[in-house]
Amino acid sequence: SVSLYRGNCRPLRFEPPMLDFHEQPVGMPKMEKVYLHNPSSEETITLVSISATTSHFHASFFQNRKILPGGNTSFDVVFLARVVGNVENTLFINTSNHGVFTYQVFGIGVPNPYRLRPFIGARVPVNSSFSPIINIHNPHSEPLQVVEVYSSGGDLHLELPTGQQGGTRKLWEIPPYETKGVMRASFSSREADNHTAFIRIKTNASDNTEVIILPVEVEVTTAPGIYSSTEMLDFGTLRTQDLPKILNLHLLNSGTKDVPITSVRPTPQNEAITVHFKPVTLKASESKYTKVASISFDASKAKRASQSSGKITVKAKEKSYSKLEIPYQAEVLDGYLGFDHAATLFHIRDSAADSVERLIYLTNTFSFAVLIHDVVLPEEAKPMFKVQNFSKPVLIPPNESRYIFTLHFMPSTSSVHVDNNILLITNASKFHLPVRAYTGFLDYFVLSPKTEERFIDFGILSATEATSILFAVINSNPIELAIKSWHIIGDGLAVELLTTEKGNRTTIIANHHELQNAAASDQSSVILASGYYAVFRVNLIAKELEGIHDGAVQITTDYEILTIPVKAVIAVGSLTCSPKHVLLPPSFPGKVVHQSLNIMNSFSQKVKIQHIRSLSEDVRFYYKRLRSNKEDLEPGKKSKIANIYFDPGLQCGDHCYVGLPFLSKSESKVQHSIAMQEDAWDSDWDLHENLFKEWTEIKENSSHRLNAVFEVDTDLQKDVRLKITAEMSWPSILSSPRHLNFPLTNTNSSSEEEIFLENPADAPVYVQFLPVALYSNPSTFVDKLLERFNLSKPTHFNQRTLEFQVFRNCVQPLQTTVGLTKGLARHSILSLILKPGERKSVKVKFTPVLNKTVSSLIVIRNNLTVVDAIMVEGQGTTESLKVAGKPPGPGSSLRFKITEALLKDCSEKMKYKEPNFTLRRTFKVENTGQLQINVKTMEISGYTCEGYGFKVVNCQEFALSANASKDIVILFTPDFTASRVIRELKFITAGGSEFVFILNASLPYHMLATCAEALPRPNWELALYIIISGIMSVLFLLVIGTAYLEAQGIWEPFRRRLSFEASNPPFDMGRPLDLRRIVGISSDG
Repeated sequence: SVSLYRGNCRPLRFEPPMLDFHEQPVGMPKMEKVYLHNPSSEETITLVSISATTSHFHASFFQNRKILPGGNTSFDVVFLARVVGNVENTLFINTSNHGVFTYQVFGIGVPNPYRLRPFIGARVPVNSSFSPIINIHNPHSEPLQVVEVYSSGGDLHLELPTGQQGGTRKLWEIPPYETKGVMRASFSSREADNHTAFIRIKTNASDNTEVIILPVEVEVTTAPGIYSSTEMLDFGTLRTQDLPKILNLHLLNSGTKDVPITSVRPTPQNEAITVHFKPVTLKASESKYTKVASISFDASKAKRASQSSGKITVKAKEKSYSKLEIPYQAEVLDGYLGFDHAATLFHIRDSAADSVERLIYLTNTFSFAVLIHDVVLPEEAKPMFKVQNFSKPVLIPPNESRYIFTLHFMPSTSSVHVDNNILLITNASKFHLPVRAYTGFLDYFVLSPKTEERFIDFGILSATEATSILFAVINSNPIELAIKSWHIIGDGLAVELLTTEKGNRTTIIANHHELQNAAASDQSSVILASGYYAVFRVNLIAKELEGIHDGAVQITTDYEILTIPVKAVIAVGSLTCSPKHVLLPPSFPGKVVHQSLNIMNSFSQKVKIQHIRSLSEDVRFYYKRLRSNKEDLEPGKKSKIANIYFDPGLQCGDHCYVGLPFLSKSESKVQHSIAMQEDAWDSDWDLHENLFKEWTEIKENSSHRLNAVFEVDTDLQKDVRLKITAEMSWPSILSSPRHLNFPLTNTNSSSEEEIFLENPADAPVYVQFLPVALYSNPSTFVDKLLERFNLSKPTHFNQRTLEFQVFRNCVQPLQTTVGLTKGLARHSILSLILKPGERKSVKVKFTPVLNKTVSSLIVIRNNLTVVDAIMVEGQGTTESLKVAGKPPGPGSSLRFKITEALLKDCSEKMKYKEPNFTLRRTFKVENTGQLQINVKTMEISGYTCEGYGFKVVNCQEFALSANASKDIVILFTPDFTASRVIRELKFITAGGSEFVFILNASLPYHMLATCAEALPRPNWELALYIIISGIMSVLFLLVIGTAYLEAQGIWEPFRRRLSFEASNPPFDMGRPLDLRRIVGISSDG
């Protein structure tokens, strides 16, 4: 019993000779003291150090480093088991001069009663975290209160599992025999190293020596790879009858590139482990863990102890990454609590019965004693059940039975059946003890679309109609029921079994469609287990008679005869759609068309509409019920019940064959203006061609003509069908012919024609008119437009002309879009908006420049078809007029020659007869042009109709058709002031033309003076002479008087001064000034 080291023959004795800690729970340290004795009587032993080779044992330093001869010292050894099982270690004691002494220690780690384990083996990347939850199990029959939890510091921190900053004591109170998460240990990895820390836990059940210490060991590394969020998948304590427990596996990729995870599997293979995994790629440098798989542990399949632990191996596609292995463990409790199932099964009878008491015994098949701590009734069972004779916990030894409590049952006829569990709280987790009370009655309901669920109501049916209704019976009792038979009472009625399956009301409704098409079963009886249902079909074949039909379905079991009423009303008549085939008007994306759905009711009573549905999957066909429409169809009348719509734009989205993307009603008008700018003109054809190509493909595939069928169901007749045919078309806003001809137009004026527009869409259309000449490359554009719209190109086509311009059809001139362009082009563009369905007209003005025929294209830009075009053609011409066969101009002289014979009155003294010198000439005016000429006025050298002796007799406005003529009479009366008079005759037309001819009159020169005297004086000449002479005389007298008064004003002041000088003689002026004299006087002085 003495441990000696005889290297130098100097022994050292240990007490005890070896240290055995026996069994100690994992995580709960135990300390023992070891004494060292120096038996030598001469030498002192100096102790240097003590060390161990495992982390399960920890030794303190020596109480005294030197052991004197015959003396002793001591040190402490702490056993902190980290795993379950035997642990053995050797302590090495180094001395200064006596070598190394060894000391053996032993211990056995057993499971922690609080089901705690150390957190060791964790491996995380730098700047990541490791945050396990500390779950504590209460093995006691009293609530367990956690008093203290703290860590050894460093990078390990403690926080609440919920992440809150604080909480009440209730958070750390664990009910008896339950497990609860009380704390989260959060470790932040900042530096690459091996980190070790400890978590110390103290409870109210611990004495001063019992504490729980959990080691936390984390390896922090900078190596790229795959890391798990947990160091172990701990499934905890499971019983073989428990449901499989599932834990999620979260991984993190710390590398610089994405890593696909190829497999997750248990190592070694384990039937108890099921991995739910789909290949996933872990993103590089993610800061959060990603769920990769779900690991399920089924305790019922763990037949061997080796199946309770193992490793989950994760393999990645990246070759440089090593495979990741995460250990897993579970504690499997093999056994169960047996009981008599009949003892907890109770029948609720129709009549009131006495209460029932049953003794409940439980048999423990576990390998350890089970303590029944508490018995809890569910709320549903409390009205009928009570737990009696259970006042304190009951201990059931292994493989033995014990009376636990008495279950008191108080039946009630108004109570429904109970199928629940009594909760048994034990030291081996919670157990569920089934408790069941049943009536033995079947539940039933009638399947939709019937609103009444408690009886089968066929409603009002047509006499020629055959229909059926499904109903289901459900066994909600905790026992199986035998349906012995089923039959139906009533004429024209039949009942048949379809199927029996496991499920509930929700399952039946979900399988309604399959059940309707199910074939009948040939079974005559059926057994329904608990939770199963049976579905029956009731068929009604209506007869050619009107009236009310009643019946009933009877289903017989051991406990009841279930009777379900059946009702039906038979009516004579029919329903038909009027018309049966509806043709919708042509439409396109952006144009919704509709037609009314009318039904003719020939029944003698009202018919109720149930629903309308489309048999086509084409979402472009739909219907809308009328707001004011009633649900009933009047007898003998045709009723409008809905509108059938066809919207071609519902299927194409943003890829319709018409309409630019900005055709949306929600877009602002500013965007439409931008799309009309001239920098977008060059892309017009590409946009139009893409749209038209889509339309061509639709038409070639015959997809532009579509059919749909709508079906109407009523309470009297089902499947009333209406066929709908819709046709898509290529729209156009142009409602005028595509060829616009102008009449002959004078080059000095213009002519106008109208273009009519109509918006066929349901959204505003933005239209812009512009001549093709404004395009940057009109030649290419023209050829494409002509081919697209099947227009022939005339020989006189001019792609650069601006002779055709579009104006608003109002007094105001055209208004252009702001910022379009400048100069001439600006006045050649018209922009307008067509509201949905709006009709407008615009004027096209033709102003010819030359006398020839010209044609061109006007492009109609719009956001419906992008471009449209209209061919315009007109001929320019000039007005042509001749007078007396002469064209206008300087050489067209119309002569008036007055001869001596005409002036004979000048030489003859005719005192009693006024002379006549007027010359009258008639000229023929001819229209030699192609246009009708409207002569508005005729002027003679600026004077209308007459002037300078010339006078046009018939001077009113007149019109001359082409190649027509008219005579005009011009008079000339000379005033004998000149022998030749030359003036201009100007014809002004309504077309703005002016034709100038020369009027040339000549007189004999030698007769001018004679004829001037012979001219009669005007009768007002004498009166004018007298008046003027009188005025001149008066003016002469006024001048004389004014001169006299002026002379008087000058003479009177002069006369008064002379008179003054005469009365006052002037003073002596003296001698003349003599300078010499003045000098002499001065010298004398």
